[in-house]
Amino acid sequence: MRSPLVLTLMLLSLCSAGAPLPARTWTDASGMYTVNAELIGFDSDSVVLQREDHHLVQIDIAKLSAKDQEYIKSKEAQAGMEKMTGAMQTWTTISGLKVEGRIVDYVQKEVTIQRRRGRLKVNDRVFDNLPPVYQTIVMRVVEHFENTPIKDREALDAWSRTLRARPRTFSCEGVLFELANGDEYAVPFFLFAEADRTVLEASFADWKQAQADEAERAEASFRLQALAAARQQDREVTRQIAQMQLGLTAVVAGVTSLWEVTLYPGNGMNAPPLFVMAEGRDSRTATLNALANNPGYVAGPVRRLNR
Repeated sequence: MRSPLVLTLMLLSLCSAGAPLPARTWTDASGMYTVNAELIGFDSDSVVLQREDHHLVQIDIAKLSAKDQEYIKSKEAQAGMEKMTGAMQTWTTISGLKVEGRIVDYVQKEVTIQRRRGRLKVNDRVFDNLPPVYQTIVMRVVEHFENTPIKDREALDAWSRTLRARPRTFSCEGVLFELANGDEYAVPFFLFAEADRTVLEASFADWKQAQADEAERAEASFRLQALAAARQQDREVTRQIAQMQLGLTAVVAGVTSLWEVTLYPGNGMNAPPLFVMAEGRDSRTATLNALANNPGYVAGPVRRLNR
């Protein structure tokens, strides 16, 4: 039998995911780097593109060509982004059921449960007065952290009586999930299937570390929304958004070549992958140049960009 959470999300979701804008050729300000890619999202500072190889890449708008910067301001791009960001998305729960909603932000909150004067309260609100969706989330929170089955309200009551009026607080990390009717709920990461959870957690560490920096938090939230939108269009999409390092010097024809070097964060690094434009007579030289400017990273695939 489906839980109230799943039933509510499925019944309220009436929209289908919006399609990405058609692929086009993007060029950097130097004219030396081009990529055929779909526009996934943008904010005031950067743009996220999906390349033909399924990789997602984030590029500073200021480093794009004037033509591309004008395109981002166009009605076509604006309308396309409004359609994509406003579309419902389908996600999979840990039990394998499909739920529909829209991922809008990260969230970190404490859930305090206490039985006072015979009434079960959650963050000082009477449990019975909570929306059915949130009641189900509360039961799953208790089940997860207490490692005990909470199949229904009766089981939750039985567990709460063991507290003997003492409060129990759980620290939950997850995403803000918006339904088609505009209601928003904090949904813990552990309620999602592993594949979807891995995608959604990608920028959470950045968001969490940026406690006092609203701009950095907004950037992490933007990456979450872009990654969520891309995931809906392409299940093969990479699980992180790579940063594109541009700002190139001239490549002397016949003397040196231009290469795209993929760099992955080393062990213990909390950083996204990088696509680095590097010069060199051969791929090895280009890779060494890229690594020299990005300590802690390890080299991945390399491809030549000019002939």
